[in-house]
Amino acid sequence: MKDRTPCAGLLLLLVFVFVGYAQKDGSPVLKGPYLGQKPPAMTPEIFAPGIVSTCLDELNSVFSPDGQEFYFCVRNMGASSLFVMKCVQSVWGRPEPLPFAGASYDDIDVSLSPDGQQLFFCSNRPVAGTGALKDDHDIWMCERQGGTWGPPEHLGDAVNSPRDDFYPVVTKSKTLYFNSQRAGPGTNDIYMCRWVDGKYAPAEKLGPEINTDRREFDAFVAPDESFIIFTSERPADDPYGDLYISFRTPEAGWTPARNMGKIINDFGPEYGTTLSPDGRFLFFTRMMPPRVARDPVKPLTYDDYVQMHASPDNGSTNIWWVDAKIIEELKSQRTP
Repeated sequence: MKDRTPCAGLLLLLVFVFVGYAQKDGSPVLKGPYLGQKPPAMTPEIFAPGIVSTCLDELNSVFSPDGQEFYFCVRNMGASSLFVMKCVQSVWGRPEPLPFAGASYDDIDVSLSPDGQQLFFCSNRPVAGTGALKDDHDIWMCERQGGTWGPPEHLGDAVNSPRDDFYPVVTKSKTLYFNSQRAGPGTNDIYMCRWVDGKYAPAEKLGPEINTDRREFDAFVAPDESFIIFTSERPADDPYGDLYISFRTPEAGWTPARNMGKIINDFGPEYGTTLSPDGRFLFFTRMMPPRVARDPVKPLTYDDYVQMHASPDNGSTNIWWVDAKIIEELKSQRTP
């Protein structure tokens, strides 16, 4: 996420993809909860294939508390931007860029506060609002203003560091969780900032139940802080990162984190977890190897290659979802 390729190419490609989706004859009218998609069971499935999960890299998604807005990030050609789909009069609209996103900034890792009144994201935009892009990403926040969002506010030095700070998640207590590379290049650990007297207190690094000498990042913490799910690159697991879970103890600590298992962790990285507002579904980002449909007799044509490239199965990252009962199952299996 350190590439500085201008976002213009990304936005042009998105216009091509989404206009094609919006104008295509026979394209579905999206109605109902979760963009009208059939809910998954206990095996993860790609979310909204061809609509949200496309040939682009989609990641880091979240629904608003009322379920009427869906936010996600698109990353392509070295650039990232944030998009929202809104349900108006029971019909879901096509993805639109957030009012502050785009331009030449690299915006990523969108999340909402539990009451839906604040939007958090990460960006390399200059803190002063003008000038050169930053060499790292900081955490920003917008306040909801009616049907739109106010201007981004930098969260200051108590939260942000001179190195990359990513994936902000806020709980009901207004505690902010995020990951940071402030310990040095190539590092990533999970931190928290408590909300004290109307402002964020200095960042605290979570303990050894969560952080190790490996990279830990993209922590989702339940609104009531009853559990935390994050990605870790521990040597016994997928080298690209698996999802781990830890539960809150009666003493307000954390249980030793455990791998969420092969149902959740497939080949390739998993990260960017969120929980649906009703607690029914777990969303996360996954990258799968390209899947090529080959005919043993007929060779692949040029059009076959174009179609494969335009598919979510082209090796890009996509949004996946699964029944959140997996969390309760893992909780019941933990060692007392």
